[in-house]
Amino acid sequence: MKKSELLNFVGRYHLAGATTSVKWVAKDGKLETEFITDDQNVIGNVKTDLELGNHELGVYATPQLVKMLSAVGDDIDVTVNAVDKTAVSMKIKDKDINMTFMLADLSVIRQVPDLKNTPDWNITIELTNDFINKFIKAKNALPESENFGIKCDNEIVDMIINYSTINTNRIKFHWSAKGSTNMSVTCFSSTLFKEILQANKNFKSAELNVSSAGLARVVFKLDNGEATYYLVQLQTS
Repeated sequence: MKKSELLNFVGRYHLAGATTSVKWVAKDGKLETEFITDDQNVIGNVKTDLELGNHELGVYATPQLVKMLSAVGDDIDVTVNAVDKTAVSMKIKDKDINMTFMLADLSVIRQVPDLKNTPDWNITIELTNDFINKFIKAKNALPESENFGIKCDNEIVDMIINYSTINTNRIKFHWSAKGSTNMSVTCFSSTLFKEILQANKNFKSAELNVSSAGLARVVFKLDNGEATYYLVQLQTS
């Protein structure tokens, strides 16, 4: 296994520290997790092609796992140790180093809400590298901003980093969204959206959907899997 492939999987839910504890489900050469960020502003699902046998793994301390993986090379062997069919640890090794990462009881992992019943989407945007670069540059220019607002008027979407009803420093750019319907400003976490975009830069296709009901969805199709994120509306002043 390539360490980079495992780190890519982890990065897509860890989101630079936003999600700490998850359950991994390994089955038939696939690895999947459902997660909710620690602030409960994003719910998601990440799938990839990685062979870890058939196990459910309680990964309680994702930051510790990321740190430990920095100690090994890119070619690694990962095996799951189980007792009475319960996964208790992962053995990770390269040609020189062996290490053990302890797994947690699944009862201590936060349950992820079911979001199968989604609202109708007002806005649909095909995400491109140009869009992603514009958003990341705007967010980096206002690192203190906690939100971005999104609105639609006549199939033109405004992305507003650091939106507020009062005068603030803000950055806005336009994007075409054919077929979208008008929607007033709805705000989401700019920090988490930026981390989602960065964690999935090597995508085959991607789409952003937004509903006036206060929910956004980002879907990435990847070379070896897929990732879906739901962002919950933020209340702004």
